[in-house]
Amino acid sequence: MWYGLVTLLKSVPDVIWSGIVASCITLIGVMLSNRSNNARLKLQLDHDAREKSKEKISNLRREVYLKAVEDIEVTNIHVGSLASRDLSTLTMNSELQAITASMAKLKLVAEPKTTQLAGELSVAFGVLFLKLLQRLLPVQDAKADIEINDTGYISSSAEASRILREMHKFNEEGRQDAVIFQTLQNSYEFFSNQAQDYADARSTAYDVYNARLGEFNKLLMPDMKELSKMQLKLMMSIRNDLGIVCDIPALEQQLERQWTVMGAEFGNTMDLFREKPDAGPG
Repeated sequence: MWYGLVTLLKSVPDVIWSGIVASCITLIGVMLSNRSNNARLKLQLDHDAREKSKEKISNLRREVYLKAVEDIEVTNIHVGSLASRDLSTLTMNSELQAITASMAKLKLVAEPKTTQLAGELSVAFGVLFLKLLQRLLPVQDAKADIEINDTGYISSSAEASRILREMHKFNEEGRQDAVIFQTLQNSYEFFSNQAQDYADARSTAYDVYNARLGEFNKLLMPDMKELSKMQLKLMMSIRNDLGIVCDIPALEQQLERQWTVMGAEFGNTMDLFREKPDAGPG
């Protein structure tokens, strides 16, 4: 059987064998070429998929990072305005909601270092708010004294003005009842004196308020300086995540110069308050 098969194969002309060999070589070449093309296509698809994933993450990060920077600045403004606001209407959750939410979103898409810095900054804001609320109590007490005495002054002044009008009317009508006039005179002097007492108390309350407000801001300055350093570290880490080159030493020096200028201006402002302590109405 094998001998017959070999004999049959030998009987095939060489030209046919040449065609068969050429066809086999061509087939093998096509197979190798297809395999190579498939490998290159797979590499290209994988590369495109990775690039699209990077682009998607980059776009998402850019959106989250920009919102985080915006919320940081808004929270800084909230901190700076605490002294002028009513603590009875102040809710911690609403004040910290924006920055807490932004930092939480940032930690979902950021690199590990940025995630760590975002968490530290979020905690630092919360701790600072708690510290400031305690420091604000004396400021708010002085502010309440101003409002109480101002209300008393306005009420007493209004009553004194009303009685004075009655006295003018009494004289214009030519009335001669001395008892009534004396009663009006006594009432006018009482409310006038009371209005003056409220005015003096209000002026004193303004002095106390200005002194306590200055002390509050004096304590706030170093806290905000430390917080700004944390914010700068986060900003630099964000820029690094986004592939934005930054000169770290230059930014740190710039921040230090800014705080030096702010500290000097704060000192000048406090000197003016000490020269003119009564910032309220007379």
